[in-house]
Amino acid sequence: MRSVSCPLYVAGLVFGTTGSGGGGHYLVTVKPGSQAEEVYRVKKYAPYVATPVCRGNLMFLFEDQQGHASCIDASTGEQLWFQPRLGATFYGSPVRAGDKIFAIDTAGTVVCVAADKEFKELGRTELKELSRSTPAIAGGKMYVRTLSHLLSVGGKPSAL
Repeated sequence: MRSVSCPLYVAGLVFGTTGSGGGGHYLVTVKPGSQAEEVYRVKKYAPYVATPVCRGNLMFLFEDQQGHASCIDASTGEQLWFQPRLGATFYGSPVRAGDKIFAIDTAGTVVCVAADKEFKELGRTELKELSRSTPAIAGGKMYVRTLSHLLSVGGKPSAL
């Protein structure tokens, strides 16, 4: 097994994902300290490549192989919602802007969901080109990379 995503520290716990390209992915939760102890594991629909994203104690998981998405309570591991086949597959990590989460599937569809304990899809945008990247947010703009373009969305136009 190996880890591709970045670890997270939420609710006093450290989270990391592991797995292999062929499956068997899971999220491990550890209470840090000199005698670090495992608190719980999420074995179903855990991401392998994509790093989870959080809003408070809500952790959003975008599973990269089948395109499933879910939300758990980070402090307990309780699954709050699950959405099958939200996208194609997710190799880029989701990002959060306020109360919205944006994720790009490999087919180039930007999916926006509410960063809430109840599932709500807010919208979809087709980029019309494949993407395997994580969006970046800076200065009120979102930057999205496809296979051959870098797109800037939002913000105020700059004077040249």
